Amino acid sequence: MEKGQRTEPMRIVIAGGGFAGVTTAHALRQAARAGDIEVAIISRENAFVFYPLMPEVISGALRVETILTSIRHVVPHARLYVGELTAIDLERRTVTIRHGLYQHHQEPLELSYDHLVLALGGVPATFGIPGLDDYAFDVQRLGNAFALRNHLIDLLEPADIESDPDEQQRLLTVVVIGGGPTGVEVAAEIRSLFTHALPFYRNIRPGTERVVLVEALPRLLTGFPDAAADRAASELRRRGIDVLLGKKVVRVDPAAVTLEDGTVLESRTIVSAIGVEPNPIVRSFGLPLDARGRIVVDEYLRVAGFPNVWAIGDNAAVTDPATGRPYAPTAQHAVRQAKLLAKNLVASLSGRPLEPMRYRTRGMMVTLGDHSAVAWLGRVTLTGFVAWWLWRTYALLQIPRWDRRIRLAMEWTLDLLFPPELVQLKVGQPAPATRRLVEAALRRLREAPALVESPTSPAVGSGARRE
Repeated sequence: MEKGQRTEPMRIVIAGGGFAGVTTAHALRQAARAGDIEVAIISRENAFVFYPLMPEVISGALRVETILTSIRHVVPHARLYVGELTAIDLERRTVTIRHGLYQHHQEPLELSYDHLVLALGGVPATFGIPGLDDYAFDVQRLGNAFALRNHLIDLLEPADIESDPDEQQRLLTVVVIGGGPTGVEVAAEIRSLFTHALPFYRNIRPGTERVVLVEALPRLLTGFPDAAADRAASELRRRGIDVLLGKKVVRVDPAAVTLEDGTVLESRTIVSAIGVEPNPIVRSFGLPLDARGRIVVDEYLRVAGFPNVWAIGDNAAVTDPATGRPYAPTAQHAVRQAKLLAKNLVASLSGRPLEPMRYRTRGMMVTLGDHSAVAWLGRVTLTGFVAWWLWRTYALLQIPRWDRRIRLAMEWTLDLLFPPELVQLKVGQPAPATRRLVEAALRRLREAPALVESPTSPAVGSGARRE
């Protein structure tokens, strides 16, 4: 449609408040300020979470608020609706959200759109492993990562007064499942937490603690070159982390992990970092999906058969023309897709040709704790402090808003000078997954094997309000 034929701004509704959704909204700021478009963003939270730094929250190297930024501050030109997308009417061009998500009264709200962007992200994958969803901490949610930190500090207290060395080691054994970037960084930061904390617990002998990283494939960090992955594994082992490669997890119990070869790893702390799968809500939208449940899009990021519906990020199958396979579900790719999508939305407003998605990965970096990292930069692979400095510089520049960047730089400077805090912040009730984990573990310890039922989500009523 040619510009000037519209009597009102084009309304763009973006579903998702993660990297893909917020970056899209931010890239549309000029068109929004010019009055050509209206932007609405739907997010379960009112804060944007910079997830690449979340492992450092677990170790205490960063405060949790450092990686949080108000979405309203990042995209002041957009209207934010804090709620959950529940339905799409493709014919009427409306979406329904469950508004007031954290209140007793949950009122459905209907929004109309001219263009819809689906950037709903993913949910923690389980790959059908029994017990994983019930008894492992997933670190794809900030609340669970924060609960994991509190849980680890909680276990240091009974371990410090435990007289049985075997039980003491069980209390201080952490099993991290998944050898991708998240699993590697979480294992490294937990190792750092123990390194800095244990000198203050006099009854815990050095070496009692154990961090185990389990990966089903024969190598860590799929997507990295072999040399970079090997260096990462060597550095983790040097720091005292047990790296088990080619070991498939077949069962997770409240206090144990069972491997395919029959090995049982007793642990009071089990962490799942095996990746994400598309948000299951997309299956109810009536859109074309691939075999993994991702929305099928063309090279311009439009949903096949629906020219006014777009999808990016973890819930979309965006094909890399160089490989013929979908791009990996990383923040780097989500940001690139979001910026291109914003250009194409503005182009569609003025009738200009759309640009296809063409992006080659510039490199990848992963931190290994205690001022060390591995950085793959094309033909060059760096390790150690230089790689760690490059990663932090890159992360600092990706944080939205200069005030957050200054806070982050100050915290990193203090982290070089002082040890991390060991205090707990127990605010409110733990997440349901955390409650199930703790309660089931306690019952097992008391030799009562009953399982805890997962709470059901409240239903949403009819009669949606419309905006």
